[in-house]
Formats: sequence, structure tokens, C-alpha cells
Amino acid sequence: MKAVTRMARALMCLALVIGCADTTEQRLRQVQNGLEHVLRTGLRNGDITMRRAGDHLTVVLAERLLFDAGRYEIKPDGIDVLKQMGRLFRTATFKEIRVVGHADGASVSDPSSQYFEKLALSKARSTHTVRVLRGNDVDSRTFVVEWYGDIRPISSNETENGRQLNRRVEIVLYAGI
Repeated sequence: MKAVTRMARALMCLALVIGCADTTEQRLRQVQNGLEHVLRTGLRNGDITMRRAGDHLTVVLAERLLFDAGRYEIKPDGIDVLKQMGRLFRTATFKEIRVVGHADGASVSDPSSQYFEKLALSKARSTHTVRVLRGNDVDSRTFVVEWYGDIRPISSNETENGRQLNRRVEIVLYAGI
């Protein structure tokens, strides 16, 4: 009898986990479909990319869409894109929205301060991005702001194309419960 009770409990737990995973998957799919619709121009021209992995969806925004080189003020077209995203985020439920700033490894005038300049730039970019997203009444408790400067490249810094790819803001959406 105890074995049957344990088995029943295990099956109920498994059903609950599968149900939660299915709900998370549905939420992410809905958000991804909405983003694909709203951001179709940026996706088509390569300023925006999206990738799914497990319990989250990552939206990568290229520097050229949001910022002028070496600046943290968001350009008008970038503000429009972030506002569109924010309107979509307001209607979705997220466990966490992680906004991550990155820079390239190009040299600056004083190599000894390069690391801190890149960190400061990536921090300013990620915090300004959050400020625009929060302007759409997205729940501010779900935001986590991170910045890495040039320490997490996704491409080589040896070419201009590689450096362009490294200058980005990533918005990672976790739809878990």
C-alpha cells in the first residue's frame, strides 16, 4: 500500500512538473510570436536576433539599432523598438527580465582604463534600456540589470564585423512561474 501511495505521489509530482513546463513553453511561444510580429523589420535586417533555450528566450539588439558608437543615449528608432517590446511585455507574465549590456574589445586612448570604460558603457546602456522598458508600466520587480563590458564576446574583436556583433544589449525573458 505504501508503494502505491509513493507511486501516486510521484506521478502527481511528475504531472505537475510537466504541466508547468508546458505552461512555460506556451508563454515563451506566445511572447516569441508577438515579438516576431512587432520586430519583423529589425529581425529581417539583422539588427535583432532571437534564440530559445530551455526556460528562456533571448532577444539580442545590435548596437547600431539602439546607440551611436561609444554612446549610451538611446537613439529615437531604438526607443520606438523598446517601447513596442515594453507594450508586449506588459501583457505577459515573466519570472524575470534580464537586461545585459556588452561592449567590444576595441582599444581606447588609455589601455589601463579600457576595462572600466567598457564596463561603464555597458552598464549605462543596460540601465537606459531598462528605463525605457519600464516606461511602459512593465513590472519593475522582474528586471535584473547586468553589464559585462568586453569580457563576454560572441565574436572575435579582430575584425570590425566581430566587434559590431560584440556591441549589443541582450534581453533574456524567463517565463517560469
